[in-house]
Amino acid sequence: MVFTNIKLLPYFITGFILLLGVLLFKNIKYKKINFSNFLSIYKLNLKTGNFYWIVDFLKVIGIILLIIAALRPQQVKKETTEKIKGIDIIIALDVSGSMQADDLNPNRLEAAKEVCKRFISGLTSDRVGLIVFAGKSFTQCPLTIDYHIVKNFIDQINFQTVRIDGTAVGDAILNAINRLENSKASKVVILTTDGVSNTGFSPQEAAKMAAYKGIKIYTIGIGKKGGAPMTRIDRSGRKVQVYDRWTGQPLKWEEPDEKTLTYIADITGGKYFRAIDEKSLKEIYDLISKMEKQEIDVKTYNRYEDKFYIFLLWGFIFLSLAILLEIFKFTRVVI
Repeated sequence: MVFTNIKLLPYFITGFILLLGVLLFKNIKYKKINFSNFLSIYKLNLKTGNFYWIVDFLKVIGIILLIIAALRPQQVKKETTEKIKGIDIIIALDVSGSMQADDLNPNRLEAAKEVCKRFISGLTSDRVGLIVFAGKSFTQCPLTIDYHIVKNFIDQINFQTVRIDGTAVGDAILNAINRLENSKASKVVILTTDGVSNTGFSPQEAAKMAAYKGIKIYTIGIGKKGGAPMTRIDRSGRKVQVYDRWTGQPLKWEEPDEKTLTYIADITGGKYFRAIDEKSLKEIYDLISKMEKQEIDVKTYNRYEDKFYIFLLWGFIFLSLAILLEIFKFTRVVI
């Protein structure tokens, strides 16, 4: 409910307070004998004398309703959105074993999931879908505008979602192409990985196919420079470094293949980013969001329905009832 004439409210409140003061002053200043008619004056029937305040109460309610009507209340009956140009977005997320690295808090996968959900919360009229990949690629959620469902699917992702380990970047791109190729909107893929493609279709060839289909790919390499230490939980529950059993050297998780990820982004018209911590990962998704919002043109129309007549009608009813009661039931003689 909105009020078109809300600027007049201070004037109405001032007038109402003055009127209320006048009514109170009259009731305190003068004594009143209340009768149903002039015949009752002679009979001195005082049975209804204690209820004269009902008339003033009805007057006050009636005036309040008329004030509300004068403010012109309106109800937002319907909100319609006309999508002039939208974007279809596929989020491709690496769930391989190396995403367990804790150089991002609490680990790379959980940090990426939180940022993805935050990114989706900022969407308004775009369809978004979700692909997960490790040794194979699977569609976790097809394109939809139900952002709540997509975020629920993201919450369900873990390291057992794809049971075949590895990093099949090319397969993930092909999967995204299959989901986007029939779309008439602008097509975007946001691919996040922390390793080197070591299985499946060639990512370079998949990127060429995406470019041919008019699909733009933003690639994000996640993980600190130099690689993150590989750790495990021992029997006492402590996190300990993992060492190579032959050389005795501490093991590290591999770094993203920046050369390949840059090639994928360049050939499709996207951009490559490196996320070394949670802050930079959030900033990257924010930047992508701003870059793609330039292609959105949405017009929203609100239809309003006047509701003032309801308050106007009841205001007149209360005032009319007060006048009728004052004439026929509680005629006042001021002494």
